Amino acid sequence: MELDTDPKNIVGSIIKASRLLDVFSNDRREVFLGDFIKETGYNKTTAYRLLQTMVSAGWLARCPSGGYRLGMRVLLLGAIARADLDLRNEALPFMRQLAEEFGDTAFLMVPGPQGAVTIETVVGRNPVRVHGVTVGSVLPYHVAAGPVVIAAFSPSIEEEVLTAHRVRLTPATTVGKADLRAKFAEVRKLGYSVSIEDYIDDVAAVAAPILDAAGAPIASLSMGGPASRFTGPLLSQVVDRVAASAKALSARMNS
Repeated sequence: MELDTDPKNIVGSIIKASRLLDVFSNDRREVFLGDFIKETGYNKTTAYRLLQTMVSAGWLARCPSGGYRLGMRVLLLGAIARADLDLRNEALPFMRQLAEEFGDTAFLMVPGPQGAVTIETVVGRNPVRVHGVTVGSVLPYHVAAGPVVIAAFSPSIEEEVLTAHRVRLTPATTVGKADLRAKFAEVRKLGYSVSIEDYIDDVAAVAAPILDAAGAPIASLSMGGPASRFTGPLLSQVVDRVAASAKALSARMNS
């Protein structure tokens, strides 16, 4: 389809708003009003009004420091765009291998505005399934291995989680702001997340992030099953295999 470049059919305010988004980069995830003015050449009133409109629409979010960062709507669209790269088809061989090797359920989740969205599952031979987590399920970012590892590797999602109301779903759920911030930091340091009965009683999981070339989370790859199985040497094996699979899948998605 030929591009229509007739000025009468171009909405100038949208073009101006898109220029604000162009100011962000991998090394510049928080931008202040003065920076937008300098980079775009807009006057202070225009830049401020555009920024406030984009915050209201969810494209940008305000930081405690007074700067701006990309909002959840941008992350959601990014997840949709990446899905077009056939993420499911790339991930399924890894998921099947994990489910066959350990007998538990493999999950593939992507970032969503309300939580991590489950887009694929592969059930192993273990008769105990993770009930309540199926394709289409949305899990809060402060619980379960898959959502937590996505939040830990995304500064914008982490801040959303830390400033939002967090529900205690089990006695093991981490809800305190300081505790959750420390948990995210530890997950980033380790490169994977382990959850033990923090979302569903008697269920545990291990997850690792699938990252783009800039280190942002495209998705999470996880294994979940009975908490009694995710202990000792077996837990170490699951962690190693899930982390290795996520790393290999990241490389495939970025090739």
